Amino acid sequence: MNFSIIIPNLNGAKFLVNCLPSLITSLKPLLKNHPFEIILVDNASTDDSISLFKKIFNSSEIRNFKFEIIQNNFNHGFAPSINQGISKSSYEWVVLLNNDIVISPDWFTKIIDQIKLNKDKYAVYCGTILTADGAKYESSGLNFNYKGKCQNINNGLPFLANAPTRQRTSLPIWGSSAALVIYNKKILNTIGGFDNDFFAYEEDVDVALRLQLLNHKTLLVPNAISYHFGGGTSSKMGNFRQIMDTKNWFYIIIKDYPMSIILKYLPQIFVERLRNLSGLIKSTPIHQLPQSLIKSYGQVLIYLPQMLYKRHKFQKLSSLPPGRA
Repeated sequence: MNFSIIIPNLNGAKFLVNCLPSLITSLKPLLKNHPFEIILVDNASTDDSISLFKKIFNSSEIRNFKFEIIQNNFNHGFAPSINQGISKSSYEWVVLLNNDIVISPDWFTKIIDQIKLNKDKYAVYCGTILTADGAKYESSGLNFNYKGKCQNINNGLPFLANAPTRQRTSLPIWGSSAALVIYNKKILNTIGGFDNDFFAYEEDVDVALRLQLLNHKTLLVPNAISYHFGGGTSSKMGNFRQIMDTKNWFYIIIKDYPMSIILKYLPQIFVERLRNLSGLIKSTPIHQLPQSLIKSYGQVLIYLPQMLYKRHKFQKLSSLPPGRA
């Protein structure tokens, strides 16, 4: 097994200084038997992200992995950056790592043990993501319903490492957050990879839904622990998240939902989209509201033909017999 680790970055030096050493520590015990490559996709950072990346890896005593930097001259967004990294990757498993994640020393060991144990049973592997202080869960994967809602499993609950009731054995789940996850690259490419039109947010829900509709499964490895220092890139971007959430949920429904599901859950889907609208209004100063509505709903109208075309392509893919997709 070999792994390509893709790190999207925008002015994330203050996070990379902790993220990268934790990554190296986790890889050390495995480098003898498993090739790794690390690809930083930098979206026109103006801080010292790139020089820091080079410094950390050039000064590491580990030499038997390769690293590469993709330097963009503008911010391509999260999903397009991931696709850039995948297109440059050499190996069979793709690891997505947010720049504001710190991983535990045994994270890769625990995940790889499960990949060996399960062979080709699962297309996606993920662990437990905690808050930066380790006190609460941030995500144990994604829980989705067709009413148009997706939540991080266990989000906000206290994490008690020694609690007898804590989940320790691996189990199948609906899908994974893209903050830290491993995908089978061949399967990810088969479903079309990440959708560049999402730019940021909900792109992992879109990928997980397409995987589910083609019967590709996700395994949670609860004892593979990581820590999210949160909002590394987008915490100071105003109502950007609400605009993206509003737009991207329409993309998911138009592009991925079977028509039978749309008809079955149409009232609930409508209510959830009203909640998106309410969140957008609450997060937007009144003088910016017209522009924000155009950015969200206007984009949906502009991209509707493209989403319908993607829907047609995916429906053809999902109609293939098992093993042919």
